[in-house]
Amino acid sequence: MADVFISYSRKDIEFAQRIHQELKARDHEPWVDWQDIPPTSEWLDEVYAGIQAADTFLFIISPDSVVSEICILEIEHAIQHNKRLVPVVWHDVEDDQV
Repeated sequence: MADVFISYSRKDIEFAQRIHQELKARDHEPWVDWQDIPPTSEWLDEVYAGIQAADTFLFIISPDSVVSEICILEIEHAIQHNKRLVPVVWHDVEDDQV
């Protein structure tokens, strides 16, 4: 069972993969959309289920993620389900972007 849900912009996938590898190396079970969604599933339903199943919601902050509609939906869902939020700054963003 996943203990960390990783939320990221597709433009930051290489960094998300590095975070995923580091978490696994430290005996965590990260949930990521590139490996945890069966091909015949409804994508957003699976994402929401992944958020609900994880204890921690890790959000990779970048100029692309803070304006991503999907990332915003994921954050809102995590907040609704009282998940522990862990922000990771990958690239600085301007105050007016947040």
